[in-house]
Amino acid sequence: MQTLFKEITPKRYVNGNEMKENSSNVLDQYFTKPSVALKCFQKACEVIKKYENPDDFIFLEPSAGDGVFYDLFPKNRRIGIDIEPKRDGFIQCDFLNYKLPAHQKVICLGNPPFGHRGVMALEFINHARNCDFVCFILPMFFESQGKGSIKYRVKGLNLLYSERLEKNAFIDFKNKEVDVHCVFQIWSKKYQNKKNEFSWYKNRHKEPFGEYIKVFTVSLAKNRECGKEWIFNQKASFYISSTFYKSTQIVENFEEVKYQSGIAVVFTSADKVLNAKLKKLFKEIDWTKYASLATNSCYHLGKSHIFQALHDHLDSLKGN
Repeated sequence: MQTLFKEITPKRYVNGNEMKENSSNVLDQYFTKPSVALKCFQKACEVIKKYENPDDFIFLEPSAGDGVFYDLFPKNRRIGIDIEPKRDGFIQCDFLNYKLPAHQKVICLGNPPFGHRGVMALEFINHARNCDFVCFILPMFFESQGKGSIKYRVKGLNLLYSERLEKNAFIDFKNKEVDVHCVFQIWSKKYQNKKNEFSWYKNRHKEPFGEYIKVFTVSLAKNRECGKEWIFNQKASFYISSTFYKSTQIVENFEEVKYQSGIAVVFTSADKVLNAKLKKLFKEIDWTKYASLATNSCYHLGKSHIFQALHDHLDSLKGN
């Protein structure tokens, strides 16, 4: 179950600033569809099997609600917790005050409350960090690879797997479908994903891939103006529209950038063959696989997405 509610105690944004109380942050409850919960449970078991046997674990749902995940767990190895239980068999407790089972292997799986800007979900993950695996439905903030991404504040866990949930994955108390863009992520205390994902956080002190390109955010949108040097005074090698719905385009001039917001890419190499290959690569990339998806179904590209795409295709460039 998912509940967005008014925060009682002060919370903090990713940058450390304290949140102001928001009286409008009181929303209806919504529930994960049973079919979606089953897919998440099956995916969690599939991923965990690569490292350990799920049969050796206790399964814990931290905000059990109607028990849509709990009912999927083995009956002799399950715990359901909720601050306001809606059925018998659950422990009535705020998960953030719950003492996790000692000397037992635990998989924490469910759909925690998000809170404002995903901060409550972050608290749930960090409280669950002593579990062996944490498998949560989370807001899209956790997919971001930007410097200020909330996922870099997860403590003591490594991200093993992440996927976007399907459309209309939730229902409200009237059994009406609700479309909220979310991700399902699997985190581990002990194991790490062998995939070498680009991390803005690790590269925050220097601009990566400087031997190939320099990247600048450019915009004339109201209250977001930036990068005017590469709009008015200098011309980039090409530009990419950073806001789009189905696909974005590589264009030659800033005037062609949609919504007056984009990214300027400047070649740093004098190798014309390499630069041509780079430009061709950028045109062929499916940017929907890298861009962040907003709640209004709009995609947003940032510098981190550009670097991730380049990171993923380095072998093809080096093979030039």
